[in-house]
Amino acid sequence: MSQRRKQAGAARGVFLVALTASGAALLGLSFFRGESLVELLSRVITRFVVPVNALIMFGFAVIISLVAGVFVHYYLFELKDQTVYDREKASRLARVLRAPDRPAAERIAETRQQLGDDETLFGIILRRFLSENGFAADRPGKVWQAIQDEEFDRVKRNLMYFSLASVLAPALGVLGTAVGMVAAFYEISQRDTVTPAALATSIQIALITTVIGLVVKTLAMMLKTMVIHSIGRREDELIGAYQRLFER
Repeated sequence: MSQRRKQAGAARGVFLVALTASGAALLGLSFFRGESLVELLSRVITRFVVPVNALIMFGFAVIISLVAGVFVHYYLFELKDQTVYDREKASRLARVLRAPDRPAAERIAETRQQLGDDETLFGIILRRFLSENGFAADRPGKVWQAIQDEEFDRVKRNLMYFSLASVLAPALGVLGTAVGMVAAFYEISQRDTVTPAALATSIQIALITTVIGLVVKTLAMMLKTMVIHSIGRREDELIGAYQRLFER
């Protein structure tokens, strides 16, 4: 048996043991206290509803900070024009690379010298293109596109945080609503009379977290769309730079 299968079997075993132990503990506690499992869980949720909602609100604050931080990071660092494409330098390199009266090896050597340690996306892609001898490829444009896709995949790695926020925010909102509703109806079940105003207030408080979760999800998706649009525009710019460099 392979090491991976052994690890997977051990993980399943631990999960089953934990599930069985927790289920047995709940059933035993319910039997010991002489109340149903539903009543037991409802009472526990009602008792801890305030700290649970506080944790959920803290989770919303963390998610909002994460989304805002990633968005600011893209527009201050990853997608600044200076870090993507230096037009003046690209024009100088194009004149060197397309000089008709000089050997190709000489033109490439001078291009590498002028390129130096350029850390813009354009400089990184061009340096890799030259080091991989993209000139000699049957389809140089395909080589450039492959390198560019790899570099932009690195740029897009932080987009996962927008997706994570758009999933976690509504999930936390529904969790807060479910906890609040359970607590509200448990309190109602313990009273002899319930006024419509008290019922409406309890439900209103329970639904607030869902509203916040949906708002955060909408914000995360809007910011992600803006970033994706900016990345696409810069990808088009670098394809245009390749065409000016190598295609006549």
